[in-house]
Amino acid sequence: MGLLGPSAVEPSFGPAGYLPPWFWNVRPPDLLIWVLVAVVLLVGTATVIAGLAATRRGWSPRPRRLLAAGTLAVLGLMCVPALGTTDPLNYAAYGRMAALGLDPYRVTPFGLARHGDPIGQLSIAEPWLHNPSVYGPLVTATEWAASLVGGTSMLLTVWVLSLLNGAAFVATGALLLRLAGPDPQRQVCSQLLWTLNPVLLWNLVVGPHVDVIGAFCVVVAFWALRRSGLTVGLALAAATAVKLTLGIFALPFAWGMRHDRRRLVAAASAGVLLLALGYGVVPRAIRNAAAVSNQPVVGSPWPLLQRRLLTPVFGSAAVHLVPVVEILMVLGIAALLLVALPPVEDGAIVQATARPALALAAGYLLGTAYVRPWYDAVAWILVAMLPRSWFDLVLIAHTTCMTLPFDPGLPYPMHPDWLNYVVLQTGYRAMPYLQALLLMAVVAICLRRIRNRRAETSGAPPRPA
Repeated sequence: MGLLGPSAVEPSFGPAGYLPPWFWNVRPPDLLIWVLVAVVLLVGTATVIAGLAATRRGWSPRPRRLLAAGTLAVLGLMCVPALGTTDPLNYAAYGRMAALGLDPYRVTPFGLARHGDPIGQLSIAEPWLHNPSVYGPLVTATEWAASLVGGTSMLLTVWVLSLLNGAAFVATGALLLRLAGPDPQRQVCSQLLWTLNPVLLWNLVVGPHVDVIGAFCVVVAFWALRRSGLTVGLALAAATAVKLTLGIFALPFAWGMRHDRRRLVAAASAGVLLLALGYGVVPRAIRNAAAVSNQPVVGSPWPLLQRRLLTPVFGSAAVHLVPVVEILMVLGIAALLLVALPPVEDGAIVQATARPALALAAGYLLGTAYVRPWYDAVAWILVAMLPRSWFDLVLIAHTTCMTLPFDPGLPYPMHPDWLNYVVLQTGYRAMPYLQALLLMAVVAICLRRIRNRRAETSGAPPRPA
């Protein structure tokens, strides 16, 4: 798809050169692109499920070969432009602002375009056209560096950002392989769930979102958990400097290090100092992120919940109740998962920390109004570090159902009209219902597992599923 040039899945990055990324100006029809993306996502989901099922039946490939295959896939994807999103256009615009001495936390891509800047003129794309940057200082630093290399070339700037994201994706897979320990089956699963996961490759490499950098920082924190509290604090602070929401992982890490106060103090001190320095320079990043945090997005079940439940019960006051209900849902789902997820081995500090971290991450992804498929990145690294469980399939379903409404990805009307109707119905009607059913299924599974666990503790036979 990337070789076909600008289309419903590929923004216009300017003319191609002799170096990658390469493409032709074929101008493929919207229907072809929509079908191709859907096939990629559905077949990719099926391959992950089939791979996990094969490991249960004894399939045991060499994990390092899987990592090498994933690395080759990433390198191949670097040869075509970014697909499925206009976010890289905004990343390039924010980096260009920083390179020009403008404040990306005050100036919008539209404002940059009004200056006549070539990067700004190509970054005019919804939905972030009139929004300043909502990302942390670490993201702005990478965008600034990419802009210094790319100059006035949107194609080169975005390609540099894609290279950084691709490197972070591969490095995350390599660290997950290390964290899997000596168990070959767990090593294989870590690569199937991350490095060779086609849906993740689509959301994090083909569409180079900054979430992969945040996931890499979190994996580094897990890798350092047995080695250095200072490194843990710096890595978590770096993740929070990518996105503020990743700061929530300080809680499970503090719990995991509770028996080693010296390491805990070192982690907390280093993290607080780095965050104070980073966000002290760009305090508006916090305000900008908070301004968009309560906006429901396409594919989310929240508009359905508000329309079908909150508004009929509470009337006009439902709008003000949404943030409260949202917080309660996130905390409630996290609490249920904290009890219902399978226990981990005694003394396994990485898994003992990853388990509550997954409960928090899943509570946020399933319960919050503002969530996009690439936000699932951190949850995928957590399931890759934990023993296989029922939640693996839940996460596969969630990421796929959140990704399909963004097929093909660019916020423009599709042609012919009936195709545009199908796309809108999928995103705004079908997927919210599927996500609501998934949420109810998670709650039901958690309650059943909690009940069975209590029955086993009391000596009574567990009730059948």
